[in-house]
Amino acid sequence: MKSKSALLVVDVQREYMEPEPFVTCDGDDLVAKCRTLIDAARAASVPVVYVQHLDNVPPADPAAANICPEIAPRAGEPVVQKRSPSAFFRTDLERTLKQLGVKTLYACGLATFGCLNATVMCALCKGYDVTVIHDAHGAQALGETSAAQVIAQFEGAWTAAGARLLSAADVNFA
Repeated sequence: MKSKSALLVVDVQREYMEPEPFVTCDGDDLVAKCRTLIDAARAASVPVVYVQHLDNVPPADPAAANICPEIAPRAGEPVVQKRSPSAFFRTDLERTLKQLGVKTLYACGLATFGCLNATVMCALCKGYDVTVIHDAHGAQALGETSAAQVIAQFEGAWTAAGARLLSAADVNFA
């Protein structure tokens, strides 16, 4: 029997997409890629769970922490708010996933080297079956290391830890 899945959308918020957006490994629009995944999950009745980072919200622009409007949650879709990198640390994410009966996570979002990494690694440690959507997570260059190189390095660590990688075009929630 296949375990129940959920799409986990991590920190795709205005503050991380403006003025310089994080980019995917192929340079595509991360928000558009996430939108395609969200639409596919909804069409297959797969829960979409959003994660929203609330630490360091700019006081002059508190709306910067809002999830990008193009992928805004629908009524009833869970939004897990967090103040540390892992979406599991001091949040209700695990309780939410248990209530939904979820054992398999499809993860996308931000940032490859930060919150997405912490969340993916924690999910693996907690025994979730994790698939990271290869072309639907983003990074910025770190020093001399390009965004694409950063993404490749973390994807190597995730697969070594037991996660799978899948391109957005190959995801089949049905």
